[in-house]
Amino acid sequence: MIITPESIASYTAAAIGVHATAVAVVNLTPTPKDNDKLGQYTALFVKLYRAIEILAGIFTPLVKK
Repeated sequence: MIITPESIASYTAAAIGVHATAVAVVNLTPTPKDNDKLGQYTALFVKLYRAIEILAGIFTPLVKK
């Protein structure tokens, strides 16, 4: 196998892509500490969604059908 600048560039790009994917997965995976904070915000989002759903039902009764 002959090592060329193009092959080095493609291997480097692949390694950077794998690293970026791993960083994204690690940062998006919740931890138990994150779950405590998320629980507080989730209740708020559920209430907000329910209010939007009620308003949508007032203006268009066929939304849920």
